[in-house]
Parts: sequence; C-alpha cells; structure tokens
Amino acid sequence: MALNSTWCCRCVGEIKYMIKYGKTKSGNQRYICKLCKKTRVENYNYQAYKPDTNKNIVQLTKEGLGIRSTARVLKISTTTLLKRLVSIARNINHPIISKGRTYEVDEMCTYIRNKRNYTWLVYALEKNSKSVVAFYVGRRTNKTWIL
Repeated sequence: MALNSTWCCRCVGEIKYMIKYGKTKSGNQRYICKLCKKTRVENYNYQAYKPDTNKNIVQLTKEGLGIRSTARVLKISTTTLLKRLVSIARNINHPIISKGRTYEVDEMCTYIRNKRNYTWLVYALEKNSKSVVAFYVGRRTNKTWIL
C-alpha cells in the first residue's frame, strides 16, 4: 500500500500519514489513519460542501422557491437544506425597534414533517418602509407575541 500525505482529522498536532482504504460508491479514493482508524475522502462530490451553498439558499428563498424545489435546484437533500436554513436564520441580526413608529405584526403557520408538529412564524414590519424589524420562529405562546 502506498503512503499518502493526507491529514488525519483526529490526530491533529503531528503530521500522520494515511493509507489508501478502498473507494467510495462514486469512485473517490478513501483513506484511513493508522492510529485512530478514522476514514475520510479527499475530494467530496456532494454539492452541500461547496462554499457558496448558503448564499444560493438565501437567494432562492428570497425568490420564493419551496424547500423541495430549492433542494432539487442545488442538488442537495431536503434535510440538509432545512438544517442550513435554521443555521442561517440563527445568524440574522435583529434590528432595533424604536418608539414612535408604526409596526404591523402578522403570523404564519406551517408544519414540519407531520401536521401535528406546527411551527409558527411571527414577524413585525415597519409600516412605512415595509422592512422586517423582528421575527420569531417556534411554538405559538404568549411569549411569542412579545418578540
């Protein structure tokens, strides 16, 4: 077996050599670390690993594409897309709500996987500029309406 200078993910700190360990279903070379027995693939073909995937998800969501159509266009799974959407939403900064302005509050209900698992989206729009100033995603409670 030939040695390859691929890095091991677990054995960080020292350079460890990994050896070839067969191929994946798509034909990519797999490697295994001699010490920790961790396997990895050097070049992944899965589209979700591309660096601009999150930007494309945001763009397609703004265009109004649904979950399945976005996943089909980006060639990723719907589960991966939903996880990415949640992580993108957690990183959004909420703008400051100032006094003396008029806001409109609305809610939208949807479900995830089955109809017993309802999720609510409550959002507040500034009346003049129509920009979103606050939102909440989760269960419908009195605390939800406080934003």
